[in-house]
Amino acid sequence: MPRDAIIVGAGPSGGIAARQLAAAGFDTLILEKKKVVGEPVQCAEGVSHFGLESNGLKPEDRWVAQRVTGARCFMPNGTSIAITDLPGYAIDRAAFDQWLVDGAVDHGAELRTSTKVERTEPHGGGWRVHADGKVFESRILIAADGPTSRIANGLGLLRRQEAIRAYEYRFRAGDVPNEDPDRFLLFVARRYDGGYAWIFPRGDAVNVGAGGHIDAHAATLAFCRERGIDPSRRLKVIAGTIPYRYEFTTYALPGLAVVGDAAGVANPMNGAGIHPGLFSGRIAGEFAVQGLEREDAAAMLGYDRVIRASPFLDPLLFWTIERIRRWSDGLLNTLGSALDGRTWRAVDLRLAASFLARRPWMVLRAREFTRMIRALELCEYYGW
Repeated sequence: MPRDAIIVGAGPSGGIAARQLAAAGFDTLILEKKKVVGEPVQCAEGVSHFGLESNGLKPEDRWVAQRVTGARCFMPNGTSIAITDLPGYAIDRAAFDQWLVDGAVDHGAELRTSTKVERTEPHGGGWRVHADGKVFESRILIAADGPTSRIANGLGLLRRQEAIRAYEYRFRAGDVPNEDPDRFLLFVARRYDGGYAWIFPRGDAVNVGAGGHIDAHAATLAFCRERGIDPSRRLKVIAGTIPYRYEFTTYALPGLAVVGDAAGVANPMNGAGIHPGLFSGRIAGEFAVQGLEREDAAAMLGYDRVIRASPFLDPLLFWTIERIRRWSDGLLNTLGSALDGRTWRAVDLRLAASFLARRPWMVLRAREFTRMIRALELCEYYGW
């Protein structure tokens, strides 16, 4: 007999989808290629309070490393802008993933680790999954198998797949000079090509790294040297692939949904993937439950409509980051100097008029900046 549902991948998107299906009483199998769920970590480990709350989750001491009060962005000349004053968390990503999956298992889901899915195919109105020489069948299949998704690629759902690399070191907090230990700090410059370097505090430790359309390893080493951080004192090395721009023919088929990094829903402006992963997994789980209850595999097709209309795939985000990739350090410094120590929300007509009066050449960019403010509004709630 086929299972009700198979979830391939036990990250945040797969874990929350499995929780919903198992809690609704459906026979759910989670297949995870890693030996231990969540390890090795491939994440900077930041998520907003809104990202958790909006997906029905409450912070737990088991996986919260530190509460943060927002994030600040530094320009090449050292000026900075608060990009959000909303609260969030530095988390222990491995413990978080395990907690989500444990919740599904507590409701009766079965977890199989060290199980690598080789291919999937439609079969008998459901799905057949081939993994490690074994065959599993299910009525519903949720692909949460990461940024190089074998399932999405194997089914020909991807038209375009562009990813970036990120690389970071974890240090003891005392080994990293940090003037604002209660915030996530982002450092932008032309050399990061639309990406950035970062210092993310997490209690008694801190993550320091860089990512973008760059050599992330070399950029991280250079950033550490600039900040007076000794790479030899690192506790751990963390590296990963981050979706940048994926284009799908569809995110869903009858009985199937592609979620999380497999769906490329990470924020292109900052690479954040936990919040969009939770959202996409939760929505897929809801459609899966409906489909199983109604015995209608086509119900899953609604997932495609919802994910495309979500803030996480708003074309404005891609428009904005592609323009920022063209900005010079001089332009970044000009904006930083105008808003140094303030939040981007301080921009009003009076401030804009004063800014443009001193820099009339910037009038040509006024419309561009206006659209970017809208992108920042999206990112404040949906970008991390």
